[in-house]
Amino acid sequence: CPRPTRLLRPPEPVEAVAEAGGPPALFRWRRAVHRIVRAEGPERIAPEWWCDDAAMTRDYYRVEDSDGRRYWLYREDAGDAVPFGGPPTWFLHGVFG
Repeated sequence: CPRPTRLLRPPEPVEAVAEAGGPPALFRWRRAVHRIVRAEGPERIAPEWWCDDAAMTRDYYRVEDSDGRRYWLYREDAGDAVPFGGPPTWFLHGVFG
């Protein structure tokens, strides 16, 4: 899978609107709203089964907004770490070219 040319360290939280289990339809980053016209994913990245830390599963999406800019977003799933599942948290981890 292609990776972005610019990674954000640390990944930046974003507000996202998405159907349950699907890619975002739009997200807000640095006060700008980005409407998604194309999405690929998810690509699930999870900690190794033998790790006993609090790392969470991440579902990554490669998305393109209506202006043609491409981003690498992920949804972090806390699973049992959040009471009643809780809403997913979205982050922007990179920007393509």
